[in-house]
Amino acid sequence: MNRQQFVRSAAASGIAFSQLGTRALAADAITTQLLWVKNVEYAGFWIADANGYFRDEGIAPAFLAGGPNLASVEAIVAAGRADVGIDELEKVVGAVTQGADLVVVGALYQRVLGAFLSLPKNPVRSARDLVDKRIGLAQGDREYVEGILRLNHLPVRYTEVPVGFDPQPLVEGACDAYMCYITAQPLDLAARHVPYDVVSFADLGYAGYAGALFCRREFAQRNRGALVRYLRALGRGWETNARDPQLGASLAVRTYGATLGLDLGQQVAQNRAQIPLTRSDETRRHGPLWIAKDAVRTRVYGALRAMGRTNLPDPDRLIDLSFLQEANGRRG
Repeated sequence: MNRQQFVRSAAASGIAFSQLGTRALAADAITTQLLWVKNVEYAGFWIADANGYFRDEGIAPAFLAGGPNLASVEAIVAAGRADVGIDELEKVVGAVTQGADLVVVGALYQRVLGAFLSLPKNPVRSARDLVDKRIGLAQGDREYVEGILRLNHLPVRYTEVPVGFDPQPLVEGACDAYMCYITAQPLDLAARHVPYDVVSFADLGYAGYAGALFCRREFAQRNRGALVRYLRALGRGWETNARDPQLGASLAVRTYGATLGLDLGQQVAQNRAQIPLTRSDETRRHGPLWIAKDAVRTRVYGALRAMGRTNLPDPDRLIDLSFLQEANGRRG
């Protein structure tokens, strides 16, 4: 008996498929390539796995850790070494522009996580405050600064200071502003009782989605049912995480990232900081993991053009919301 015959037989017997569960069927394996290490940034995945949401949907998940030495999530997915990838939406757009046949099916965060950290004695609170500043940047981050300045019709004048993941150069006065993740470095300074100012990219007019979920178009077409069930389980994981920030943090520290030496208090704080970024009017209307195509076409692409990006793919081809619509009960 194949899968369709099994479902029809169950329906004919008056038994709801959701009550039978997909555990009686062979689970569909889906491998996800993470952008970063297995910390609380992926709390929704850990909860969906530990609470059996993936199992209930007939999904056997595997998670590949990322990290600072990961060259390209897009290349890994395009080569078939992972089924689903996670990265900033602009990185996926860049890969598609270069010829990769990838499709975006959702996003973990409703805005980008980038921000500028500064000290109260010389604060950066607006795009204008970036002009003529010494800005601490990691490799490849110049386009964000220059895009934000252009978006705000300001001169592209600043001094780049190479930095790593630690904001100590800002504290020591080596730079006036430090480009950071709003869910990471500000928490580090707070834990050290260092006063700071922080302004997000979104507050400076830069629109985007972080944690875009994408896969090969061929994979999505061939595994439609499994991808819908994967997204449904993952959405449940993130909704549970929003109600209980401690759970995902504990799973990261004690199970999924147990070898990383993570601090539970820091992971809970990071989770509390990221939860509001997973929610928006759009997710309340359409369900978790949503992406608004109109926002991509106008505000997101406007930001990318300010960064110098050209030949941007048609959002209607880049993004396929039908999987999420089905996963979220067609609220879209």
